[in-house]
Amino acid sequence: QQTYNYVTNDNIANANRAEDNNANNNTTDSSVHDGASYNYYYDPNDPSLVCGVSAMLGDYEKTVKEPIEPLSPSFPLFLFTDQERHIQNNNKNGTAWTRVLVNSSLWQEDCTRSEYIGARNNPCEQPFLFNVAKFYKMQFYRVPEIQKAGCNVIIWFDGTIQIKSGTFLGRMAERATRGQNFLVYVEDGPRKGWRDGMVKSEVRRSKYGKYGGKQSTAFGPAQYVSEQYEHYLSKGFREKWFQNESWFDEFKGVKANYGKYGLYITCMVLFDLRREETKPFLDCWWHENIVRSTQDQVGFPYCAWKHKIPIRALPDEEDPGVYPREYPFSWAGNNSNFHKMEHGL
Repeated sequence: QQTYNYVTNDNIANANRAEDNNANNNTTDSSVHDGASYNYYYDPNDPSLVCGVSAMLGDYEKTVKEPIEPLSPSFPLFLFTDQERHIQNNNKNGTAWTRVLVNSSLWQEDCTRSEYIGARNNPCEQPFLFNVAKFYKMQFYRVPEIQKAGCNVIIWFDGTIQIKSGTFLGRMAERATRGQNFLVYVEDGPRKGWRDGMVKSEVRRSKYGKYGGKQSTAFGPAQYVSEQYEHYLSKGFREKWFQNESWFDEFKGVKANYGKYGLYITCMVLFDLRREETKPFLDCWWHENIVRSTQDQVGFPYCAWKHKIPIRALPDEEDPGVYPREYPFSWAGNNSNFHKMEHGL
C-alpha cells in the first residue's frame, strides 16, 4: 500500500511567495533553474532534428504502440519505461522505439529546491507513476539520451498514441524548419465547453476520474484542480487570454477552430528547443505540475498565457484532414497522422 504526504497550506503559501518574488525580480517564472545542469544550449541556426518521446510507467498502458507505417524519412523515437517487458521488446517485427529505463536521479535536484519541499507533487515525496512520467513530458531536454542524440525538436506522444502516417514526423520537421512551434490539437470533445475552448470545462471534468484520487494509486492522491484554476485567475489569467493580443493570431488555422482556441489536448505536442520561448514554458509547466496539479491540460494554457506563447493549433490549413466518422470523435483522437487509443491497451 503506497502512502502519500499531503500538502499543507504552508507549502502552498511558500510556493506562491516564491512565484511572487521571482516576478518582482523580473525573472520569467519561479521554475527557471539556475543550476548548470539546466543550461543546455541549442543553436537556433542548427537544422532541425526531430525526435519522438513517450513514457509508459506501470501497467496502465499495456503495449508499446508501434507506427502503422515505417517512418519515412526515419526519425529517433524514445520510450522511457520502468517495465522490463517493454525494454525486452517481444515484437517479432522489431521496434521503432529506442527503449530506456526510467532514471529517478534526473529529478533529484528538484526534490530539494526550497519551494518544492512539501509541495503537492514533489517527485520524491510523491513518486506515484503518473507524476514521475510528467518529468519526461515536461523536462525531456534534461534527459541524457535526448541530449546525446542531438534532438532539438521534440514531439511528445502520450502512451496511447499510435502513429498512422509514415510521413508525419517529416512534415512536422519541415514545419519546425519554417519556425513553427507549439503545434498541438485543439480540444474538441463532446462537451460544449471543450468545443468553445474553455479551460474551466476541463477544470470541472477533473473533479472525478484519475484526478479525483479514487482510481489506481498510479494516479496518486486527489489533485486540487479547481484551486489551481482559481490561483491562475488571481494572477490575471482569463479565458481566451490571447484575444486582442498583437502577438497571437487566433485565426491561424482552419475556420472550425476559431471558437476552440484556448483549450488544447496535450497527447501530442511539438516543442522546438532552438526557440528561446520553449524552455521557460517547459519549466513553468513542470513547476505547475509539482506545485498545483498533474492536470497538465490546465497548466498548459496558463504557462502559454504567462510566457506569451503563440500556440499553433491543429488542424490548420497545412493539415486540415477530415473529421473522423468513427470513435473517438475528435481531431486529436483520430486524425490522418495518429490514433489516440483507449487507455489500458
